[in-house]
Amino acid sequence: MNLMELQIITSNWEYGAGKKGTSEGPQALLESLRSKGAKKLLQLPRIDVEQTVEYEDVETIQYPKLKRAKPLIEHQERFANAIDSSRGNLPFQLLLTGDHSNAIGGLAGFCRKGDSNKKGIIWIDAHLDLHSPYTTPSGNIHGMSVNTALDIDNKKSQVREVDPDCQELWNIIKSLKKNHSIPPRNIVFLGIRSFEEPELKLVQNEEIKVIYAEEIHQKGIEWALQECTDYLKEVTDEWYVSFDVDSMDPTVSKGTGTPVKGGLSKKQAFTSLDYFTQHDKTRVLEITEINPSLDTEKPMANEVADLLIDLFE
Repeated sequence: MNLMELQIITSNWEYGAGKKGTSEGPQALLESLRSKGAKKLLQLPRIDVEQTVEYEDVETIQYPKLKRAKPLIEHQERFANAIDSSRGNLPFQLLLTGDHSNAIGGLAGFCRKGDSNKKGIIWIDAHLDLHSPYTTPSGNIHGMSVNTALDIDNKKSQVREVDPDCQELWNIIKSLKKNHSIPPRNIVFLGIRSFEEPELKLVQNEEIKVIYAEEIHQKGIEWALQECTDYLKEVTDEWYVSFDVDSMDPTVSKGTGTPVKGGLSKKQAFTSLDYFTQHDKTRVLEITEINPSLDTEKPMANEVADLLIDLFE
């Protein structure tokens, strides 16, 4: 990414996850950058999309299979609009977000301009996040983010009954991208090591590319990045790269809500981000799921700040 063409957009929405605290993640990261003297990054144009839930009932769970769907729709619409409306001015966007359900708005804004059939998603995460209300074990929408970019609800693997009101809300969430869906062929997952059977069946049925954490440890991060590039280069023109801090091993990524053993090392994570930020197809880099409430010393925000400084300063 050319720093002169980069803008920062933050979204502190946190109610797509089961644990609170990620709303403080973007600000904690910005504070860490400030304390480390990251002048170039902090001088970039920035848009802040603040969660406004004063008039929303986020504590009562009306739809157990699609928790807090109504306030999420309102927030992610604003986030998608911010991304979409500003892409023409500064084409490279760094998204600093609360929980990973913000990728719903992120991907929606990314998809709206141009041919979505030529857009790719690179999802660096411990989890697949391919659930829908028909398969979710928890109802937490951050586990459904990638599915919202597709045209597939995975009803073949349905394990939950979904009432008409919930189904309508799910359709509204998926419509935020204005019918610009991304083909399953255009997705690569990196670092995966936690998923449920319905998600795995969707991966198998749609032949979605997954590079598991174990493969990365066996064959090397450079191999994984080349695999990703070779797979996407002929079918995509633009990439949305989403980096969930739980992609890293819990020995590094302590301040996040869903840590999973066996993740990327800090070096592997940096190598990945360095590679994608320099690639000419990358248009969006999202950093998500920093939870300072689980990380009182804020080393997670500091670790990610170090990565961003190494990348951009």
